[in-house]
Amino acid sequence: MLREAAIRKKDENILIHIRDKDCVALEVRGDRQDEYQQAYEMFCNAVVQQRLINNQEIMRMSKLTQLFVKMIHIHEGIDLVSYRPDKLKYRLRRDYPELCFHQPFRKNQCEIVYTDSLSAGSLAESLQPTDESSTASSDVESEEYMCTYDVSGQYSMRTLYNAGLIIRNAVKDAPSMTGPWPPTSDDLSLESAKELVPAKLFNLMAWCTGATEEPSLTAYVEVSDEHYVRLMSLCQDIIYLASKGKKQTPKSLCLGLTVRHLTGSSQLLSLLNKFGHCSSWDTVIGLETSLAQLQLATSHLVPKGFAVKTPTVLVWDNIDFGEETVSGHGTTHHTNGIMIQSHITKQAQSQRIETKKGIRSLTPIITELDRFTSVKRVGPQCNCDVTLLNKSQFEMVITPALRSDFLFLLSKHLWDNGGLPSWTGYNIKFQGKETLQKSAIHYLPVVEAPPTEMTTINTILQRSISIADKLHLEHIVLVFDQAIYAKIQEIRWAREGLMQRTVVRLGEFHICMSYMGIIGKRFSDAGLRDILIESGVVAQGSINSVLSGHHYNRAVHSYKLMFEAMEKLRFTVFLDNLTEEQVERYSCVLQEPTSIQQLLAIKFQDVSDLMACYDAFVKKRNQESPTFALWSSFIDMVQLLLVFLRATRDSDWNLHLAAIRLMIPWFFAYDRMNYSRYLPAYWLEMVNLQATHPKCYEELSKRGEWTVQRQDRYSFSSIACDQAIEQTCNRDCKTRGGITLFTLNPGAVQRWILSQPERSAIARQCEVMCGIDEHKRKPKELDHTRIQRDNEAIASIMSTVTSMINPFDHFTEQMVCLSSGAVASDAVKADMMNALEEGEADSVAYMKNRLIANKVDMFSPIKQKKLKTFTENYNNIKKFSKDVVIKQHRKFFARLLIVSQKRRVNLREVFSYSLGSISFPLASASGSLAKTNKAALLHAIEENAVNCVVSEVPSNAAMVVDGMAHVQSMQVIPDTFGELAEAVLSQICGLAVTNKCSRVDFVTDRYDSVSIKNFERSRRAQSGSQMFKIYSGDQKTPRQFKKFLSLGINKEALIEFLFSAWRETRVNLQHLTVFSTSGDHCQCLQLKEGMLEITPCHELFCDHEEADTRLLLHARHAAETTSNIIISSPDTDVAVIALSLLDNFPSATYFMTGAPY
Repeated sequence: MLREAAIRKKDENILIHIRDKDCVALEVRGDRQDEYQQAYEMFCNAVVQQRLINNQEIMRMSKLTQLFVKMIHIHEGIDLVSYRPDKLKYRLRRDYPELCFHQPFRKNQCEIVYTDSLSAGSLAESLQPTDESSTASSDVESEEYMCTYDVSGQYSMRTLYNAGLIIRNAVKDAPSMTGPWPPTSDDLSLESAKELVPAKLFNLMAWCTGATEEPSLTAYVEVSDEHYVRLMSLCQDIIYLASKGKKQTPKSLCLGLTVRHLTGSSQLLSLLNKFGHCSSWDTVIGLETSLAQLQLATSHLVPKGFAVKTPTVLVWDNIDFGEETVSGHGTTHHTNGIMIQSHITKQAQSQRIETKKGIRSLTPIITELDRFTSVKRVGPQCNCDVTLLNKSQFEMVITPALRSDFLFLLSKHLWDNGGLPSWTGYNIKFQGKETLQKSAIHYLPVVEAPPTEMTTINTILQRSISIADKLHLEHIVLVFDQAIYAKIQEIRWAREGLMQRTVVRLGEFHICMSYMGIIGKRFSDAGLRDILIESGVVAQGSINSVLSGHHYNRAVHSYKLMFEAMEKLRFTVFLDNLTEEQVERYSCVLQEPTSIQQLLAIKFQDVSDLMACYDAFVKKRNQESPTFALWSSFIDMVQLLLVFLRATRDSDWNLHLAAIRLMIPWFFAYDRMNYSRYLPAYWLEMVNLQATHPKCYEELSKRGEWTVQRQDRYSFSSIACDQAIEQTCNRDCKTRGGITLFTLNPGAVQRWILSQPERSAIARQCEVMCGIDEHKRKPKELDHTRIQRDNEAIASIMSTVTSMINPFDHFTEQMVCLSSGAVASDAVKADMMNALEEGEADSVAYMKNRLIANKVDMFSPIKQKKLKTFTENYNNIKKFSKDVVIKQHRKFFARLLIVSQKRRVNLREVFSYSLGSISFPLASASGSLAKTNKAALLHAIEENAVNCVVSEVPSNAAMVVDGMAHVQSMQVIPDTFGELAEAVLSQICGLAVTNKCSRVDFVTDRYDSVSIKNFERSRRAQSGSQMFKIYSGDQKTPRQFKKFLSLGINKEALIEFLFSAWRETRVNLQHLTVFSTSGDHCQCLQLKEGMLEITPCHELFCDHEEADTRLLLHARHAAETTSNIIISSPDTDVAVIALSLLDNFPSATYFMTGAPY
């Protein structure tokens, strides 16, 4: 058969091998004959025999290969990505000699396959449209070729025109969106769009864009998911354009409402509408209004995703819009609310309500607030045993959490290669529990009144009860921040009915912020502020917000990094103090594990023993070193914060209550009066919940019932309810598409609130429609760049602490500030060491006397403790001195009055003298030196002088520069001290060259330990200034450079470093001679024969403490060799002294002030 086919085709390439020979003996066959044989046989029957031979179709080799690969996948279940067309061609030429393979002239086109029985005319007619599309013009084209092109072009035009008519009719016959108005998120999906787009239109777009080559008219061709969403978008735009905007599509409505939701920009939406991508602004506003009306019409129903008789939490919070008004009055203050259930409930499809189309405005519904009649304030009735206050039982509850943190510390110690994530990422990856279901969240109607009013609070309670009734709930949980909690409880505690129907909770988010403020207050001036700034973890402009806890995310992140860095430093000291016997005993934990999973699987007792040894070491060192104890308390406080965060992230109710009990003493110790009053009341109500609301206790004890899960992709990710309202409702209100951007009209506000749930769902559908899959995003804490950045920050903190004072490796009986080395006074030391014990005693007494025994009214004032911190170490008491002076004046006049009665006194003469205890021309009433504006004196001298200002100085001048003034005037501080030295020298040399000088003197002060200037310098110095030792030019400059220069010893160290660094300078001094001072010494630098020559200048050795007079010494020295002297300083003192000594200078003298100073 093969020989006959070859003879019929006259294929000499085959006949030369098999003519007159036994094909069986020669085993004439292709390579790997049986490869995909079943699929090959099916392919030959369906494609080669049926389409190429019988139907005489013309196909390209690439299409045949694609169909063959598809056959292999269907019949043999193998996906071939790179099957070579030449292998299939070999088999086809072998088995079907009648097939012809034609290689087009253009090499980038695939071979054409057809049967040899196809006539030349039929072949040419079939190839004309295809060939025309790839024809290119050329200056050397033949006339015959041009004629062929013209005929081909006319044919293509007819083909394209007919195709256009076919697609136009298909689009015209396409169905419109069905269903009642307004469409919801279920109606605006990608599946709904597919019902509107004709297969002919979709396939044409797929062929035009090269998404596929599969021919089909009745069904959608197969394309990738990425091509599918884009082609569907194009097709919907064509349908919208063909109908002139009358036939809406899911994309046109979905994209328009999403742009409105995200940006609120009518201009952007109009641009997209003019491009044909979405509906008009009027249509979108009409849709939003209809969605709001639909929400009103179904307000009696349970919201979408919610279910009756299911535990529900309501969260209420204030929302302030802060509009700009002339006086500041009249700004808007509302109360927002959200409703939360632990999971989204799928509801059966209900009968849709249709609203009228085309209405753009919503008539606001005015709801009256429930009036409140004030009643006598009463506290909670906490009927519980006093033994419940014992904190030891709650310390046992948090022990597993502390063990988890200890394992985290061990992991970071054993695998210290920078690959492990920080605390949050570590718990997500290795220690997280089962992932919870995504919570259902619904926005509640706004209460158009501030929550500071009791009427608003009463309205919130009544609306909450109404929601509980609609959901058929016996009780409902309410969550507030502390300010609203206090007012809510004032009403609730006075009404028994409200006590039974509601359970009120304090928001964990706001508790965290207040607790972090306590940590910042306690440790800020003990070195925490400087460590965070110098390590680069927190910028100097943000440090106050971090330490106060107001920047929540930044503060939590900073404390996590500080906790890990300080724990590493302390744990390293612990390991260094282990005996050989202890090292051997704990080797199973410290040496044997080869992976984190193996470490986590270590026996509980082995880890507990090491923890106990570590705790014993810490307790021992706490007694030996107050500084060690202080920063150990920092680790303990931050670890308690992490336990509290763990309880929220894992939704562990018992751990939450235990952490709050251990946090309460710190609120009392550092005078957080509001939380000191209400946090114990909240805690006692919650621990007594099993007796007062047993069903609610069971609900809250389940994971996920008291927190919010905003995603279901990974564990350890629940958030607090009051944080959820900040991230959802409050944020949406204030974003670009929120209420604050467009209006505060009551109707518009109600429309925005009512349509928000459905509008958000439609926005998510829009993301799906364009192929954005938010579920692929892993937690940011597990990003490689985030892990690397966190580990670098931790290393920077450790390096910064080590360069200051390592509190765990520094043993002294004094308590010292890590950054400045300042020693705490005895009062500060005592308060810092005893703060926790005093807070514990006060908190227990408060709960016993005011909440349990009711011996004292809960609302009576709580006495502040006013415990001292390092901040009091730096505070100067000024008011006391002034009061003393005033009393002295009163006594003095009393004495004068008595004396005047007995003696003759000329009061006119007496009052001509200074009669106070101090001389007022020299000092103020508080005893400090009198301060005046010395710059005014220089201005007065300039006004009285004639033509004193010059614009240019003659050449051959010498410039004498106030060195420290120049350094302090630098706007940009280089990263290292070596770069700083080069920058200072380069700048003063540039200043000298600009003013045509041949000499420049860099003159600085001396900073003696005993000096009359110390009082003024201490006044100017910032509290807690850090002592700094400069080791090398590669050492980093302090980020708080102004604070660094406020300490005299730091200035002296910098001057000494500049003095030595310039000996090896790479700055080109050119023709300049540079004189620089340090202490009593002076050196001269100049280039001679290309080499830097450094010689001491003994004539300028002096012990002047102030640069004011030393500048004039250098000026007098320079006057001996130059004809012009320029003194550069911003100090008026220098100008006045120079004027007084002007006659002693043989050269012309100029004083430069102002810029760059």
